[in-house]
Amino acid sequence: MSEALIDGLAEHAELAPLLVVPEAGPFSVHVAKKGCPVLVTDLPQPEFSSPLGTIRHAFKLAKQFKQANISLLQCADLVCTRAVLPAAKIAGIPVLCHMHFPVEAGYVNWVFKRMPKPAGFVYCSEELMHATQTPLANACPQASHDVIHNGVDIERFSPNLSSNAVPHVGIVANLQERKGHIDFLDMAKLLSDQQFNVHYDIIGGDILQAPRQSLLEDYASSLGIRDKVTFHGQVDNVLALLGKLDVLVCASHQEAFPVSILEAMAMQKAIVSTNVNGIPEAIVDEQCGILVPPHNPQALSDGVKRLLDNESLRQALADAARQRVVSEFSLQAYLDKFTRVYCRTLTGQK
Repeated sequence: MSEALIDGLAEHAELAPLLVVPEAGPFSVHVAKKGCPVLVTDLPQPEFSSPLGTIRHAFKLAKQFKQANISLLQCADLVCTRAVLPAAKIAGIPVLCHMHFPVEAGYVNWVFKRMPKPAGFVYCSEELMHATQTPLANACPQASHDVIHNGVDIERFSPNLSSNAVPHVGIVANLQERKGHIDFLDMAKLLSDQQFNVHYDIIGGDILQAPRQSLLEDYASSLGIRDKVTFHGQVDNVLALLGKLDVLVCASHQEAFPVSILEAMAMQKAIVSTNVNGIPEAIVDEQCGILVPPHNPQALSDGVKRLLDNESLRQALADAARQRVVSEFSLQAYLDKFTRVYCRTLTGQK
């Protein structure tokens, strides 16, 4: 969602974006080409074992922030937040931390021990705020707490009805273990054993040091379904592949509030998903999708089977999914909510 936020702010009359990164990379190069200024600077963690070096760097970074005319800093996680807090304090710049995953109290205490505090926290789901707010509020009692769900471009991700001779059931996720690809393949095996003629699309690639695609390919072979599964890897344009799916499956064991589900809902796709974390805040069970417990390939299989057997149910859930995204999770709604939090923070309100 970082790029969507940068793009939206670029069109704002008073809130111009600037990206701060510790080193240049594909994302910073990409947004720079789109006209967003980028500040590349060291962002080491404050070290109280080296107080003089930490203080010197904080003043250096504060000077860079002032020269860049930064009025507010939004950080992607607590580690990034901790790196900028001393300099932000010196420069008089409020800091917001965008939370995507739960954190434990001990970790929170380490992050904020003897440190300046952020102005507020923004959570990507209600469930995440409820799980995480208490230790953050204890460590930062003056901070504000807001929930802003992810949003999707409802014009770009518009309804796209598939016309497959053989139904396509897919999963869109990087290949981390928590995304549940093994469960997805076990689900495919169960459906195959029931003589369902389906092709399965795994859209997403390895993002960690330990590659998993070869492991998953071998597992599909061991199940006897390798010829029914296409591994697409990391793709630049997920929209085209998502448009070809008849059913999207989210098999995640842990998932804050996945953009892939919103994109599928916007494209009017029928969805079977695990009911973990913030997902039920997007998908209302049996109204705009089917929710099942995590770690349960049989439940995934049963949900997909219902949709494949009942075209009217599949279409009704897909229609309702599109309507829900348009009314609740548009990209414009996402930008408007962030803009309100920015303006409130800049004026010192809670």
